[in-house]
Amino acid sequence: MRSLISPFAVLLIAGCADAPPPPPASPTSSAPAAPAAPAPRAEAVRLEADTPSKTPSGATFEAPKGWLMTKTTDGVVLEAPEGDLTITIVEVREKDAEKSIALAWEKRSDKRGASLKPKTTSKPPPREGWDEIVQIAYDIPAAEGRAVIALARRKGEISHVAFLEGKVAGFDRRGAQLGTTLGSFRAPGVEEESFAGKKANTLDAKKLEAFAAFVEESRVKAKVPGVAVAIIQDRKVVFEKGFGARVLGKKDSVTPDTLFMIGSITKPLTSLMMAKLVDEGRFTWDTPVTQVAPGFALGDPEATKKLAMRHTVCACTGLPRQDMTFFFGFGKTTPESRLEEMKGLKPTTAFGETFQYSNLMVSAGGYVAARAAEGNAKKPLGAAYDDAMRTRVLDPIGMKSSTFDFAVAEKRDHSNPHTLTTTGDVASVPVSAERWIPSIRPAGGLWSSARDMARWVAVELDGGKTIDGKTIVTQANLLERRKPMARVAEKMSYGLALMVEKYDGVDVVWHTGGTLGFNTLAAWLPEHGVGLVFLTNLAGGGPLMSAARRKLFELLFDGKDEARENLAFSLKRRADAMTASFATLERTPDKDWTAKLAGEYQSTELGRVTFRSEGGKAIIDTGEWKSAIGRVKEGDTDKIVLLDPPWFGFEFIVKDLSTTPTVTLDAGQEKYLFVRREATRQ
Repeated sequence: MRSLISPFAVLLIAGCADAPPPPPASPTSSAPAAPAAPAPRAEAVRLEADTPSKTPSGATFEAPKGWLMTKTTDGVVLEAPEGDLTITIVEVREKDAEKSIALAWEKRSDKRGASLKPKTTSKPPPREGWDEIVQIAYDIPAAEGRAVIALARRKGEISHVAFLEGKVAGFDRRGAQLGTTLGSFRAPGVEEESFAGKKANTLDAKKLEAFAAFVEESRVKAKVPGVAVAIIQDRKVVFEKGFGARVLGKKDSVTPDTLFMIGSITKPLTSLMMAKLVDEGRFTWDTPVTQVAPGFALGDPEATKKLAMRHTVCACTGLPRQDMTFFFGFGKTTPESRLEEMKGLKPTTAFGETFQYSNLMVSAGGYVAARAAEGNAKKPLGAAYDDAMRTRVLDPIGMKSSTFDFAVAEKRDHSNPHTLTTTGDVASVPVSAERWIPSIRPAGGLWSSARDMARWVAVELDGGKTIDGKTIVTQANLLERRKPMARVAEKMSYGLALMVEKYDGVDVVWHTGGTLGFNTLAAWLPEHGVGLVFLTNLAGGGPLMSAARRKLFELLFDGKDEARENLAFSLKRRADAMTASFATLERTPDKDWTAKLAGEYQSTELGRVTFRSEGGKAIIDTGEWKSAIGRVKEGDTDKIVLLDPPWFGFEFIVKDLSTTPTVTLDAGQEKYLFVRREATRQ
């Protein structure tokens, strides 16, 4: 699993692992209340619903349904339903947030964490009314499959320390509930900035010039080779511009027509196609999937029975990501084989219980809908989907350059994907590195441009009508996609392939996208008629996108000038995390160790990989791709780290090299075991 920056660590600071950081808030001079007098320890209570709760000092938060809550004299302990994840909140009187973490460890009855070694310490700019924020991620061997994080937030003399401890699978499974609890936590005197009730400013030439200058300045700082941006206001595209290069080190400039892979922003376009088919009467949102596709099944018969068409794009079914199967053996996969693969998948949380993102489920929804659009089963699923998207979405909207066809994209004005390297530099990788996507393209396979994407966002802003006034979809079914289906954070939910958020008091609908070499964002403010498309050709473009979104809000609502500071922090945090992850990396592993590792390994789910020496390097070869590998020693365990873009950062745990060697790819809720075939040992 790519784990240079822990996804749940990002969740704590940024509010959502896949989202721009939440908008900063105004500081306040109100003094916090002192902690209440010690109270008797309460019994653990299983929560029957999301429950507004308080700490001894009077801080408030929302405790999630199904969790076990125990109140202590100094705080609260929350335990996830599976028992593999806890949030322990401890309050201390201390004006230094970092010192408060050590004091909080000592207050706990279980003090073993006090001896843990910090791996990274982050100090983000204080936001949302807090005076100081510190987060420590502790150094836990990857073989343990767990994580420990401390988050301290100070208001006045009181520091509120939250310890998060548990299995990586637990963080993965319950990350949305964890984020909701922490995001809803407010001490007395904490007040958020709000733009509620304000009318958005007109984005005149001066404001747009300031935005463009910010994007270019920030693009350079973030090492993003190229960016394409479009802004819509009052039914007009008021800004279209390209920044930087299509390929690092080359002169070809990005333009508003340059194609980028938009990744998961393909999902809301897929749900828009589904909305059009609902208009046509091909199915309803509540039609059972098995009625549209009789052979479809999950690994759980009850889940299969419950699954309606809307559930394929709601991230609410309890099905986990299970993305690793995309990257191994993809040369032989098809849309049909992806649907067959789903017959072995089972939910890990109940329907509607919490947000869990599933690319396979969205892919299934797109393919099943396309089959309904076609009306027969003659066409291959991929071709049926491409036709449904072209005839119901792309052509009617006027997205003339957009395509799912790699060969077509490469003949047009297009960007190469780029990734970060182990040294924090940027490398261009060939377009072929993204060839794992076509079999799941309803979830992330579209190539598009800022100009084309602006035409789609205009449809979202104008109730289903294009810029030219043509109705593409009924307003009722367009808006059905924005109804909350799964809670992501305190003020954020997932609808039908759309994030719906109350951002600084303003309703925002959005989605991000990420592939191995691109990061993208589309967002719009329905009440204000404003939309933003932001496309980057770097897999590490997230900090820049987040800063740009914040900057747009500053210009629209006269917000505080905080976007630059947010970007600087995000880039530093990323650099620190990479430095810590590679601190003990052996980039050229010992030859004897490499010889012991060498051979062909077999995984039931992911197929075969080979480890060998090549050109003086230790490498992994999957058939479709290969990468140099490094070695990290963690006690008695060795960890393999992939070094070459775009695969750098993927990790395997090595065991038993002297007997029956195995390597394990730990992807949170899924662990994939590769066992060496002794006949292939080199």
